[in-house]
Amino acid sequence: MPRIDDYQAALNIAQEALREKNPGKICRNADARWNSSEKGGKMTLPFLNREVEITYPRGEVVYEGGEESPSLQEQILILHYLLQVRDTFLMGKLITFREIPSGEFYYEAFLKRAQIPLLNSFGQKPERLLVAGQKLGGKKANLGDVSMTFRPFPKIPLTLVLWRGDEEFPPNGSILFDSTIGLFLSGEDIAFLSGTVVYKLLALT
Repeated sequence: MPRIDDYQAALNIAQEALREKNPGKICRNADARWNSSEKGGKMTLPFLNREVEITYPRGEVVYEGGEESPSLQEQILILHYLLQVRDTFLMGKLITFREIPSGEFYYEAFLKRAQIPLLNSFGQKPERLLVAGQKLGGKKANLGDVSMTFRPFPKIPLTLVLWRGDEEFPPNGSILFDSTIGLFLSGEDIAFLSGTVVYKLLALT
């Protein structure tokens, strides 16, 4: 298990990398807002149903208003998105986790963090996903028996899909991604992001 020191080191590395980037270009690519100042500036980025502010050049991440911060892992994830996002359009083609680059390597982590908790929590009563999902800014999709699409980041949609069980088959579930997601985040980050969405939904039930 990673320690707090490991997360802090990863955050420091991401902050250092951010200082080498052009903040205006980052914001254009990431669909974020850039406000410059004499000492640097501030990026404002949608993250799930809230907005986060990232100072430049220091790379400090807080929720809008500055009264609280995302978790260390979420801060790392946010900076990784800003560092890797590209000026490209979504393809509209949905893929599974195993289809992303390095997806097979992180598949077990993805199952434990995201897909199994999704199924265990909503599989028997998939309508609960719709109720919780609306609170998290999700939109109904047309897949499976119940599905919703979320935008944890402007260029990263996640679609959660559930199928009801019957006398022959148990409930089933899946998490799908736009085929461009591998351009923006690593397999490890995608697994963590998926789990973040699922656990935030659980907190809303």
